[in-house]
Amino acid sequence: MRGKVNIGNTEVEMAANAATPFIYKQAFHEDLLVELQAKDPSPDLFLKLGYVMAKQAELPTVELMKLKDDGFLEWAEQFEFMDFVNASSDIASIYTHQTERTSVPKRKGD
Repeated sequence: MRGKVNIGNTEVEMAANAATPFIYKQAFHEDLLVELQAKDPSPDLFLKLGYVMAKQAELPTVELMKLKDDGFLEWAEQFEFMDFVNASSDIASIYTHQTERTSVPKRKGD
């Protein structure tokens, strides 16, 4: 799933797919799925997820395999934290919609 999210006055292209949790774990050494299921997710979860999804929209796969958190702070500094709080539902929406079924079953009952 691809989409654009307004973070403050900046429109950011984001992408999410089945690789997103793996890229997140590689970059931040945290399990995205565990973080999302937490009763009270940490406030910076969507900031980190937004970073990963923005990089997925921007970089080729070969570069995503090397993504680390070293560019995260520089990327995050261009935004106000409250802008991410306000954009968190849009970020989550792009991430969760990536699991929608887009294919049609070939056999009846699938």
